[in-house]
Amino acid sequence: MKKAAKLIIVNLVVLLILLAVLEGLLLLLVRNPEILKRCPRRIGNMIGYLYVRERPTIQFEAACARHDPVLGYTLKPGSCAFGGREFTNRYDINSLGVRDSEAALDHPEIIVAGDSFAMGWGVEQDETYASLLRRRTGLKVLNAAVSSYGTVRELGILRSVLRDRLRYLIIQYCGNDLEENREFYLENRRLPVMSAEKYEEYREIYRKSQRYYPGKYLWMKIGKRWEEMEAKRRRDQGPRLDRDEIDLFLYALQNSGLDLDRTTLIVFVMNGRNPEDNREFPAALRRKLAAGDYPSYLKDMRVLDFSGRLGPEHFHVLDDHLNAAGHAVIAAELARVIAGGR
Repeated sequence: MKKAAKLIIVNLVVLLILLAVLEGLLLLLVRNPEILKRCPRRIGNMIGYLYVRERPTIQFEAACARHDPVLGYTLKPGSCAFGGREFTNRYDINSLGVRDSEAALDHPEIIVAGDSFAMGWGVEQDETYASLLRRRTGLKVLNAAVSSYGTVRELGILRSVLRDRLRYLIIQYCGNDLEENREFYLENRRLPVMSAEKYEEYREIYRKSQRYYPGKYLWMKIGKRWEEMEAKRRRDQGPRLDRDEIDLFLYALQNSGLDLDRTTLIVFVMNGRNPEDNREFPAALRRKLAAGDYPSYLKDMRVLDFSGRLGPEHFHVLDDHLNAAGHAVIAAELARVIAGGR
């Protein structure tokens, strides 16, 4: 019995040592993007998931964001600094609560809508594809993108913008828009908005997520599997929809309350650095538009696919957002499309 007990103790000690080494390795990679840069993409994706769960998030930073009774939150007018382990950037925010100048609100000819990718998370304000497009085309461009907005809020914030001279609306879609668009459809063209109290609760959860404790990253890995199972269970038990992801996106466009009949829509998807995550949506959207009976402003939509044009060198290493080189690629293609449509 003594031998058996001793063996159990030895095995437990070895297991604890192995877990501690693994936690230490995860901690090393999460805190050192230069080391992660040399690792295979699969490891990069795994570490990126851990970082996403604890990275600074602009919509919950008191210096950079505020609660909004209509949209849940917007950026906070003024200037602030925001960054992560790979970058720190300045944000100049206008009275609408978006990352652009006050002058850009005055009858823009191009509006960029989207989430953190379009907002310019990880680059300086003059490096965003909205700013680069302004310089390339000579047209007045408004960057109206806000981190974590879905299609419904991306269009909703535009109701406060003077759109009488709007010629192009550029929409950057992301896979996490689906939940917002789905809720908008289920609630019959109404999107429930978080209260100020709920926003503060999320802020507190966010603050706690940034603290480190021993075993944090191992616990995250265990939690990921549990969350995947819970998400599948909710999908299986939730209401069955007669519309897919593309339908919900088009439904959000058609029920936005915006007059888009004289506006050319340019749409592309951006989900991060993995090309396969950015390839399916544009192909499916083109098929849907070709086969369906839609108003002309949808049928004439320009759908772009950047999955073959953007590589790892166009993204940050730890954070999966575009770097300045990635924004330049998108700006160049958008300028080409707009020049061809004049």
